[in-house]
Amino acid sequence: MATIQQLAQIHIARKELALTDDAYRDMLRNQFSVDSSKELTERRADVLIELFKAKGWKPKPATKPRKNKNFIEIPAGPAAKQQRKVLAMWKELSTLHESGYEMDKLHTRVKKQFNVDRFEWLVDAESLHILITDLAKRIASAKKQPKRA
Repeated sequence: MATIQQLAQIHIARKELALTDDAYRDMLRNQFSVDSSKELTERRADVLIELFKAKGWKPKPATKPRKNKNFIEIPAGPAAKQQRKVLAMWKELSTLHESGYEMDKLHTRVKKQFNVDRFEWLVDAESLHILITDLAKRIASAKKQPKRA
């Protein structure tokens, strides 16, 4: 059977070549004696992809997944619930303020306040509680301030 990647390429190529459904189905029936690309073997799917290339289709190079600077993965553990709460509060503050609450600055704060290099390494419940309490106060204060035009 064709792989998911091959099927994706086939459908992208079909769309980019603007093939009608009838023209596409005719090509499958005439060239491969199947009604659907799902019925193709991997080898035959490769042949179909090459046919699309011969018709002028150029696949786009695969892109590397972008590292999201505003995402910190929290490992499972006893501190995970508190850590997720801190992240949610930090994100809320970033929406309330125009600047100053980017995720990389959370690492800086944790380093200065608790002498831990990265936020996700802060697992002490008391330290997390202190951070949550402070962020709650900041959120409440930010919500009280009138928005600037």
